[in-house]
Amino acid sequence: MPDESGAVIDQRVRRDRDDAARVLRRHRDHALEDVGEDPDPRFTLANERTLLAWNRTALALIAAGVGATQLLDLGSRALSLILALPLIALGCVLAIASYRHWEVNERAMRLQLPLTHPPFARVLRLTIALVGVAAIVLGIVNAAG
Repeated sequence: MPDESGAVIDQRVRRDRDDAARVLRRHRDHALEDVGEDPDPRFTLANERTLLAWNRTALALIAAGVGATQLLDLGSRALSLILALPLIALGCVLAIASYRHWEVNERAMRLQLPLTHPPFARVLRLTIALVGVAAIVLGIVNAAG
């Protein structure tokens, strides 16, 4: 069997993902129970555990943001809000996006399609990193001032 080049494999994977996305869009307006066949309960429960983990993360982000507004004394309320508001906003967005991701993956399993990757994971990492850098900078400025 001849070896396939990486470019050919990448094209096939991209085409398969595009095909899967089209099928999922076509079934988006149907009730979840009416789409495809019931998947193995273990996979459904694993998908639900992933949803719950994302929701715990969202709740932790919101709690950290609220805590930053109430407990940090950076000399200015605005400085506390610089740290808190991105965390609270990200937690809210993550709670909504995690449900959407759960539903898309549940539909994919019912239709025996490949699962999707969470699009918000990259945004989550970036925002947490930026808030961390902002916390370091604000801590140094506050200690020096």
